[in-house]
Amino acid sequence: MVNKEAVYSNIIRILDDSKAKYKLFNHKPAFTYDELLAVQKEAGFIGTEGKCLIVRIKDGFVVCITIQGIKLNFSKLKEILNDKDIRLANPEELRESFGAEPGCAYPFGFDESINIYIDPKIYSQEWFLFSPLFPTKTIQVKGSDLRQIFPNLKNKTKESPDIFT
Repeated sequence: MVNKEAVYSNIIRILDDSKAKYKLFNHKPAFTYDELLAVQKEAGFIGTEGKCLIVRIKDGFVVCITIQGIKLNFSKLKEILNDKDIRLANPEELRESFGAEPGCAYPFGFDESINIYIDPKIYSQEWFLFSPLFPTKTIQVKGSDLRQIFPNLKNKTKESPDIFT
């Protein structure tokens, strides 16, 4: 079982170590984009909602990071991974392997064996929003500061604009 508090602390440590500009928000639970919009108005955070997709592959998981409104091209990802049988992780897998509720997947801070595929569009967002594990928390981080975070992770990371449409 994943220790959620340890993962959350690791996410904050990564942000601090990279000197990223970020803000933390606590709010009512939000699981959908519509709920998040309502909470966003109440709590006062701004930005583009990040989309952290946990994809199940034959030997584990990969994480694909983009922004709301952009889709993952599964056919292209299958080609890159040379894996015909990939799918989004189910809620149980999210909880067991990441400690996250659906809608609360996070872009970094998980096991270093998990590769990360990045849509470079995230870097051009004034503020990138994500809910780290908990539906009652949101992190607002400068999109440009994400460039400092990913190269310093122990995970293998790759900018892959071709898998996002």
